[in-house]
Amino acid sequence: MGQVYDSVMAPPCIFCDNNSGSREHLWPDWLLKRHTFGPIKMQIGIKQRIIKPTPELKVKTVCCACNNGWMSQLEANNTSIIGPMSDSTPTTLDTAAQTLVAAWSIKGAMMSDSMRGRKGTKFYTRGECLNMRISRTIPPNTLVWIGRVDGKHIANVGTDFTWNDKNGKHLATNCLCTIAAGHFVTQVVSVHVEQPGANIQSIPCKAGNWNEKLIQIWPIQQPVVHWPPKIAITNGGPDGIAYLLDRWRLE
Repeated sequence: MGQVYDSVMAPPCIFCDNNSGSREHLWPDWLLKRHTFGPIKMQIGIKQRIIKPTPELKVKTVCCACNNGWMSQLEANNTSIIGPMSDSTPTTLDTAAQTLVAAWSIKGAMMSDSMRGRKGTKFYTRGECLNMRISRTIPPNTLVWIGRVDGKHIANVGTDFTWNDKNGKHLATNCLCTIAAGHFVTQVVSVHVEQPGANIQSIPCKAGNWNEKLIQIWPIQQPVVHWPPKIAITNGGPDGIAYLLDRWRLE
């Protein structure tokens, strides 16, 4: 029999069977110490958007053991990689570095998913979250890209979207998360395929010079990649960050 949780107890950690409630930074403490950011806009689900004076936002869907254990280690392993990119320093990533940044991105996407405000449901399955904790396994059918933002940003924007074929037949349900950290930005798309044969590399998105703005780091395409990409994402205009956030909205 599975573990039973009393209604007054905290729900289980999204990554293990311990009770949640540890206050984990949505944006890592090292990033907030490294850069100065202004107020942020915050919205969960359909709730009213609010303005927070600082970006120090803590998530209570994980436990102390995860927060202070493997999650802390993953942050430490990524600080020397993502930190310089957040400063806009050109960085070379081998396969090990690409895998670390991809795992960091997925961890952020899973935390964002846990706060989404859906009624009792999450996109990432229990097994996918457990595997992230146990072995940093990236869920199947997941794509991760990285890019550079001209202006310094901090953001964690998640949403769901569907994938239908040209005849309107439903192929998959997908979860999108875009995380900006200074001048660094990462975008994650995870796909739960519902029709056999759906090729995740062919998921349609809005037309654009994405190959010049983004570098795919998962699944790994090249043994070594050089960041930043050719074209930076800007604050506004045709290469603006709003277009990146809206990349997968086709309707």
